[in-house]
Amino acid sequence: MADREITPYGCRHCGTPRGEHGRRYRAGVGMHAWDRPTDRQILARMQHRRALRLAIKGTR
Repeated sequence: MADREITPYGCRHCGTPRGEHGRRYRAGVGMHAWDRPTDRQILARMQHRRALRLAIKGTR
């Protein structure tokens, strides 16, 4: 997820948005379909995205 926009509701295993997912392979998980992230993952992703936006805003 580091090289693209952080998606709070991206796949639980790989972070890919549902509409772009299909079936994907990830080491440690294997071949998987999109799976809803946990509430804790969603919150952490939202907080991380906000922190990045505030950091960018602070450098302008």
